[in-house]
Amino acid sequence: MRILRQADAERLIVEIPEIERLRSCSKLYSAKPHLAGDLQHAERIRDLWRSYGIPTELVRYDVLQNFPRHSALSLHYQDGSIKFNASLIEEEVSEDPTSSPQNGLPAFFGFGANGTAYAELVYVNFGTLADFQLLESKGVSVKGKIVICKYSKVFRGLKVRAAEKLGAVGVIIYSDPQEDGKYTAKNGFKSYPHGPARHPKSIQRGSVDFFSISVGDPTTPGYPSLPGDATERRDPKHAIPSIPSLPISFSDAIPFLKALNGQGLSPSEFGEAGNDWKGALDEIDYCIGPSKHKVTLQSDGDYSYSPTYDVIGTIEGLTNETIILGNHHDSWCCGAVDPVSGSAAMNEVARGLGSLVQNSWKPYRKIVLASWDNEEYGLVGSTEFGEHHVEWLTENCFAYINVDEATNGGNILGAYGSPFLTHVLRDSASMIPSPINEGKTVYDDWLHLRLEASGSLEQPNLTVMGTGSDYTVFFHHLGISSLDLVFNQKGTAVYPYHSNYDSYYWIDKFGDPGFKKHLATARLWGLLIVKLAGAPVLPFRGSDYADALKRHLWSLRSKGIFGLVLESLEISISKFDETMKAFDSSLHRTELGTFRKPCSEATEANKIYMKIERTFLFEGGLPGRPWYKHLIFAPGLWAGYDGVVFPSVTECLENGDVQGANAWIQKIAEVIHKACSIVGKVGWNEDLLDSKN
Repeated sequence: MRILRQADAERLIVEIPEIERLRSCSKLYSAKPHLAGDLQHAERIRDLWRSYGIPTELVRYDVLQNFPRHSALSLHYQDGSIKFNASLIEEEVSEDPTSSPQNGLPAFFGFGANGTAYAELVYVNFGTLADFQLLESKGVSVKGKIVICKYSKVFRGLKVRAAEKLGAVGVIIYSDPQEDGKYTAKNGFKSYPHGPARHPKSIQRGSVDFFSISVGDPTTPGYPSLPGDATERRDPKHAIPSIPSLPISFSDAIPFLKALNGQGLSPSEFGEAGNDWKGALDEIDYCIGPSKHKVTLQSDGDYSYSPTYDVIGTIEGLTNETIILGNHHDSWCCGAVDPVSGSAAMNEVARGLGSLVQNSWKPYRKIVLASWDNEEYGLVGSTEFGEHHVEWLTENCFAYINVDEATNGGNILGAYGSPFLTHVLRDSASMIPSPINEGKTVYDDWLHLRLEASGSLEQPNLTVMGTGSDYTVFFHHLGISSLDLVFNQKGTAVYPYHSNYDSYYWIDKFGDPGFKKHLATARLWGLLIVKLAGAPVLPFRGSDYADALKRHLWSLRSKGIFGLVLESLEISISKFDETMKAFDSSLHRTELGTFRKPCSEATEANKIYMKIERTFLFEGGLPGRPWYKHLIFAPGLWAGYDGVVFPSVTECLENGDVQGANAWIQKIAEVIHKACSIVGKVGWNEDLLDSKN
């Protein structure tokens, strides 16, 4: 049988995905919630992939989880009697058949602490560390208080961590219309299900683990949570809260915020620093407090070790070099966006890859498809897998490509990851039709977004990778070049994140009418995998990494920090730039596209890229969080979702420790010099590559 050419495989993987299949999967998977540990759902995915000809198995880990038993939130009169009880539920809407409160967990936080708090209330804006520090500077203490804060700005778990650090005894988090841009009722938009504005009863569930410290099962940091009594379990308190917390809707938040009206400082008394403290709810002054009325917050759940099931499919390649693509299959509610939009796209990629193999395409590299379990509690399934297979992944895995959500209502691609993958993403995106602009490509839309944001027509770059999805263990812990994709830019509706309203009805009416962004995701994701797995020489570009380092160095230099010595970093990055441009130029002008047999010289050339990313890992980890090891990129210590560059330097500077920052600059410069030396040490030979082709 004639072997399918690489060019034909790339064409077919774009042609195969079908909108009706994506729509059908979305409706099926989001018909009910799939909480972590849903064996039936994992088996359904396994069986589907097997039907596409992909050998697929389940991998079990037994991990710490909590499930809600009882929650309550009350506002008291000054005599202690109840003034208001929060409903802690989302109203069912008749238009949305899966919006019943029974179709999801109640108001609850994964890894939330059990306990009851009874105290005065203090408003702390977005609950960032800087917000708490501003209050301290104004003489406002949260010690012994329950705090209430808005979502956004930083990951919810870090709001709880900051509150705990400053002595608070409980945390309430709600979604304020201030976070929703122009799509609010105040601006004339109807609320869900009649319009794009947030439903007043919408509640964002989620985990409150400290995932900028570590992720995965907090009782097995750095090693896998294997089934059985032989697995050592440690105290998880380094990574999860000790004070209770609850999420509520803005409808439920209003009585608590009203109780603060006229109490304590107002946002206007903070001057310019208080610009974002005033939210967008009517009749709320957003005063700090403390309140005269006390609040009772109760959260009670069952903690236990429970089985979770990763779904792992494997397509063998000509070599042991490996590319992994991943999505997760667990959700807090029905999750038509998170994760089902990504799951639907992944199933179409799986079908496409199965079809290619059946048509005699043999990838150069092994392809591993992973549908992770228990992502929602703290990236648990992927992290346990990564910690379980450290040696194999370190030796063989060249790239990890993640799609948590195909789209959350955004119309333009957002892309986050290792600069090594910038070139192949730009190249692939230029081959995928735009889901919103006829005759344009995904790349055209991405480029136009950059033009709008910066006025520049320079090529778009990858956003710095923080955390929040399953790429974390691969990139930040193992040093595997990773990419995360989602259509999340320029949305036209408020995404009901982790809410019962994250439903098929919402995605079909507001998030992705026509399912064209689902289709674009499946096409782009599939094409990336075929390009990365199919060609003997990886389509990486070291020059893109060098360009990123130069941009980030310029940003650091422009801060003008007195006493900060950047000379060693400037020299090392300049050398890295020179080395990578020469290596790229030599390697990628060789013609290996038609050469399909394993070639030792190509293997060595690929290992240069792999080893460079691995070289950026620091054995001892980052200060105060040894699980995170990447010296160039990391999630912000007090941000979580957002990534920072030169994290150890950044944290020293945030603490006013310029001397410490200089010491880390020297270490980073040495690591970059070491990366340069890899090109010479590996000993790849361009002439041999040409002669074997």
